[in-house]
Amino acid sequence: MRGTMRRLGLCATFVLLAAGCHGKYIRAIDDAPIERTPERLQRGGYLVNQVMSCGGCHTTRTGGNFIVEPERADAFLGGGNLFPPKGLGTLWVPNLTPDVDTGLGAWKDDEVLRALRDGVSRDGHLMLPMMPFDEYQHLSDEDARSVVAYLRSIPAYKQPKPRPENQIGFMLKVLFKIVGVQMHTPATNVTAPATTDKAAYGQYLARIGGCTSCHSMTAKGPRKETDPLFMSGGDVAFEDPSLGTVTPRNLTPDAETGLGNYDAAAIKQAIRTGHRLDGKAMAPPMSILIPHISGLTDEDLDALVAYLKALPPAKHKIPARNLAPALRAPLGD
Repeated sequence: MRGTMRRLGLCATFVLLAAGCHGKYIRAIDDAPIERTPERLQRGGYLVNQVMSCGGCHTTRTGGNFIVEPERADAFLGGGNLFPPKGLGTLWVPNLTPDVDTGLGAWKDDEVLRALRDGVSRDGHLMLPMMPFDEYQHLSDEDARSVVAYLRSIPAYKQPKPRPENQIGFMLKVLFKIVGVQMHTPATNVTAPATTDKAAYGQYLARIGGCTSCHSMTAKGPRKETDPLFMSGGDVAFEDPSLGTVTPRNLTPDAETGLGNYDAAAIKQAIRTGHRLDGKAMAPPMSILIPHISGLTDEDLDALVAYLKALPPAKHKIPARNLAPALRAPLGD
């Protein structure tokens, strides 16, 4: 009996400590709606559909596999896909449309904005880091409002698939849901760099476009920007039976293992066409983003490449992709 009471006391203490920690990550919600101006709708559409490539994950696929299946035009941002990241579990990709029952229709505008930049859901629970809120904390206040305004304007889609529980291991549940190792303090008063500062604005685009996390990923999470191997490619491969294994490439200007032997025009051409600098077609997950980021404006693409060229060179050789048999012929491997 004494042992049971001791365990209950420890559990209660742990819960109270966790609640105190969570408080610094969860800001109060503003009830005021975000005004949907024509400028915000236009900017939000460009951010969602091109810069941030939200449809790459959130637009419904027939079988739920967004890595190899095409986006369904009739279920734009309707969710319902399953993502099985290596070492994490199986995660449900939610519906971002204004459907009241299965999407964001019942959410307040500021609840959507808080989830976007801070990773805190409507009910206050801490979200899993496959939602790139660590990058979206850099999204400027005005750009974040534009994203929310645009999401409110798209057609509602009722996702017919029942939402399953995310399948993650016990320790990850503790780290993500109770401790909150993936969290940051709420994003406030964020401004974007001037577009005239190409490298700085390119860094902004690379952050909110997810480039910096994917191309710096390790088993313990993305490298910090101060890490000598930042943006030098992933240490963790994307793996799926329908894909094989593909490791994010080194985007630093290192001549041997990165982009150092290619000029800005060649890098821009690769992003526009979805073909690697060696001429081969890109594989997922990059190929599922190309239909989106290939639509960047010339000015934004120039800024993004200027940022990549300004990175410190990092020598980090990335393993060659090992594609599933069904992808080898169409992708050139």
